[in-house]
Amino acid sequence: MKKLILLLIITVTLIRCTSKTTENSDTTVTDNTTETELKAIEQSGRSFYDWYFKNDFPNCEIVKGKNGYCVMDTVSYFKTLRNLGTISEQFIRSERARLQSCAEFIENFEYEEYQNAQVYDPGRYCSYLYTMNWLGSEDPAAKFWTQNVKKINDTTASVAIYIANDISGNDKQQLSTVFLKKEKNKWMMTEIRLTGKDTKEKEPENFRGLWAGGIVTLNIGSTSMRIVYHEQCRYDYPVKKISDTEFIMIWSDDMDCNFNNRTSETFGLKKVPQIGKPFAKYKIKNNILYAEYYYPEWVNSYTNNVEYVFSAKYFRMERE
Repeated sequence: MKKLILLLIITVTLIRCTSKTTENSDTTVTDNTTETELKAIEQSGRSFYDWYFKNDFPNCEIVKGKNGYCVMDTVSYFKTLRNLGTISEQFIRSERARLQSCAEFIENFEYEEYQNAQVYDPGRYCSYLYTMNWLGSEDPAAKFWTQNVKKINDTTASVAIYIANDISGNDKQQLSTVFLKKEKNKWMMTEIRLTGKDTKEKEPENFRGLWAGGIVTLNIGSTSMRIVYHEQCRYDYPVKKISDTEFIMIWSDDMDCNFNNRTSETFGLKKVPQIGKPFAKYKIKNNILYAEYYYPEWVNSYTNNVEYVFSAKYFRMERE
């Protein structure tokens, strides 16, 4: 009986030691977590910010494409992240989605214009090119710490990131939480969640409003779409709503224009737009309005022979 009681005391003591929380580092140790594993979680959890601080908080570079227009160099960015060896494909996919709208927007501008003058408004699409996105700020930070390293379960973990703008660290505050997942026996970063970032649901997307693409502006309402060339020229087309993010434009000759925009020409084609028939289907994705034309050959001919009016995508404009 004495041996049994002694064994129970030893077992309880061992359990208490194993589940002890490190006092100074605020690191949570679960029953089946070793200090070695917590160190691995901490190292993987801080790897992105190690790179981010060391390289002065980089964004994706805008480079000159083969056609002379801007290109967002996501290839180099994702290659760099993969080379860290601690970044999961889940994070890469989320970054690709975050950058997509800006990448598509920026490719509409000539690189020389982008370099030499602010001839475009980055607006809602590329505003983060002028911020330090993973600091959630326009200003750099002096240093960062990891804290509160947690193994949540056998396959997930988290690490809190703290920063200070003063090298002394007197203004230390939590910046973000890094989440990790165990993949092939290695802890990989899957998400960075900035502290205090607005997590409210986005407002539902709606096609109504002003959009820009090619050389024109689209002013879209619930039942009609106006293509505006300039103040003295506009064409109006009926709209058939499918949903708040999708509609069909019906071809028409309703216009108020002081010149002939040649939309009645056939360009030698048999399949050309017909008045009263659907001309294009428009759909919003990631706040970009994409056009699917039912007469693609005619659209290509019009673009090549007249003007770039019928774009494949349009970007939302702010009302003045």
